[in-house]
Amino acid sequence: MYDKILMPNDGSQKTKRAINEAIKIAKLSGAELHTVFVIDTAALDSLPETGFWNQTKDMLNKEGIEANKKVKEKSKSHGVKCVSSILSGKPHEKIINYADENNIDLIVMGTSSKKGMEKFLLGSVAEKVLRSSEKPVLVVRGESNKKSKGEKSKLK
Repeated sequence: MYDKILMPNDGSQKTKRAINEAIKIAKLSGAELHTVFVIDTAALDSLPETGFWNQTKDMLNKEGIEANKKVKEKSKSHGVKCVSSILSGKPHEKIINYADENNIDLIVMGTSSKKGMEKFLLGSVAEKVLRSSEKPVLVVRGESNKKSKGEKSKLK
């Protein structure tokens, strides 16, 4: 079914369900999981290369190492091989390029539930990947505040 699955990871809560789904699919299909953390340098490009720029990039790199470490540990606990990378650039472009260069069969991504002006102004990495990638993309909505189907209301 799948040999290699890519799970872009930004270290946020919104990716938690997508990570779980990617691991589940990888385990079921015997696939190798790849997780990438992309440092969005577009936000830093307007800054001069100073100590602040380098400190910010170092901080984001450490955040990426930690985010990827969590995915690798969770994958290992489920018997799934996981490869991790930290990339720099425009996230959607780096994700698509990584998928192409590494013969990825499926991209599994988390998304937030941005709406209206926030979505228009900020865009969505998942949406850009979905629209631009030639690879299949599974988008998993992040955690919601709604109760799950199995959860009953607690009346006082």
